[in-house]
Amino acid sequence: MPLLALLLDAAAFGLYRLQPTGGPATLFGLIGQGALALILLIMTFGYKGKRLGWFNFDTWTHNFTLRYALIVLSLIGNAILLFLYYLSYSGANNLLFQG
Repeated sequence: MPLLALLLDAAAFGLYRLQPTGGPATLFGLIGQGALALILLIMTFGYKGKRLGWFNFDTWTHNFTLRYALIVLSLIGNAILLFLYYLSYSGANNLLFQG
């Protein structure tokens, strides 16, 4: 699953590179990024491997395992990118596609 999350990140980068430079985000990009973020959300909650690593007695917390952390960080990054796609599509802010 972590390898699949990295492949989905590469697909999100490819989807971004297909968008027109300097133009508004297309509906195709918004839908594609939404689908990738949804797949990563399902992967985050459906992960069957070990989620928590060793216990840190200094901070009294558990740390994520590296495999689960890759999936969670991929989800967070793609969710932020989906939000930026929405802002660009709605015309509120075109930070994502500045030329």
